[in-house]
Amino acid sequence: MKTLEPRRFLAIALLAVLPAAACVAEDDGALDDSKSDSPDRLIELPFYFSVPKTAVAVPLERNKYPYPTLWNPSVQDAGVGLRVIAVQQGSTVASKQAARRDMAAKLAAAGVLQDGDIALTFRPELAGTMAYPHIQMGVTHSGLVYTKNGQAFNIDSPLDSEYMGQFDAKHYAGGGDDQGTNALHIVRPRAMTPERRAQLREWITTLQAALPRINGERAQIKFQSDYLTPAYKSAGATTRQTITRLGQIILEADTVTKQPMYCSEFAWHMLALSNCTADQIRTAPPEGADCVDEVFAPAPLTEPAAGQIGMADGPLRALLAIPAENRGGLVDSIFATGDAAKLSSGHRMVAEQVAPLMVPLSQLYGARATGATVENVAPIATMLNGAVANNYSPTTFLVESVEDDRLRVMDYVVTVEFVDASGMAKAKKLAKLPVP
Repeated sequence: MKTLEPRRFLAIALLAVLPAAACVAEDDGALDDSKSDSPDRLIELPFYFSVPKTAVAVPLERNKYPYPTLWNPSVQDAGVGLRVIAVQQGSTVASKQAARRDMAAKLAAAGVLQDGDIALTFRPELAGTMAYPHIQMGVTHSGLVYTKNGQAFNIDSPLDSEYMGQFDAKHYAGGGDDQGTNALHIVRPRAMTPERRAQLREWITTLQAALPRINGERAQIKFQSDYLTPAYKSAGATTRQTITRLGQIILEADTVTKQPMYCSEFAWHMLALSNCTADQIRTAPPEGADCVDEVFAPAPLTEPAAGQIGMADGPLRALLAIPAENRGGLVDSIFATGDAAKLSSGHRMVAEQVAPLMVPLSQLYGARATGATVENVAPIATMLNGAVANNYSPTTFLVESVEDDRLRVMDYVVTVEFVDASGMAKAKKLAKLPVP
């Protein structure tokens, strides 16, 4: 038992930061659009920021929107990459805002953006930096998509003007000290029916009307910066109870309880709440409303058994989609330290703190890459998973979309990439090639 204690310490320290893909990050580094010089790629994309091509199954009606769509293969293997819709933008904040509003309107009209979709802030410029952002697949924030008058909008924790809007707030388009973001992954819960989408819009409308009171004088659902402790753990409650309580706060049936949430936690709760009517939430018993429906269960760090994908398993799924004979050195590239200067000061501090602690996870990756089964690495997975509560980090939404199709609860739809004029010209050429 004593020989396991050092590993136990490493696991605890590792888990203290891995779920914390920053919803409100210090993205103060220079924004890099990661253009590729390769003739077959728009973005210089490593495999660990990619999804298997087999996971790209949602059909797109490309004739209904004006932007080019292309397959952007990873540098290491064409079987993993991203399906990209390229949207041209200018260099000023105003032009970037206009491009995002145009995108939100046109992609909503084409069905590419739908109520309940999750928009994940993706930063390809974090490739080749440190293991922490690599494991997070370059994802740093999650927003919830809803539609109004046929156009798409986003509502995100921390529920303020720097994040909410039509993907044109500072976080998305830049402004002040925020550089914005040039790429968004769109993923879609399979559980969302037309009825749930309509119900979600009602919950969002009610929240927006009450928000000045809920997060003003009462400060009930302010931003939560402790990503390691989800609301159900900090409250000593079940997820059914925290989802119900959020609904009661939105309805102002509860004007006392404070339930702060980080970005992905808020989105996850709202999706679960979309299966409920206001009356069902108002009359819910203390144990919570029966109607609440989690789109996925809070996830462990790494797969403890077949069919239970973990928050840190996204790069591993991409790795296993590459032929075994071509995997040499790829595990090392995930866990290597490269140009850390690309990271913001906040990300760099966290990444440096956990750099020595990646050993157990890299060992698990290495074993799986060389043929070990989930059962073979179960002792390592159990050790890693045992130190923290199951969670729902922003990256988890993307990871859930690369699970085996029979078990998949989220679908990867597309990655929206904002480009300049030269990038758009290249995207139009690449769009003539086969696209999944």
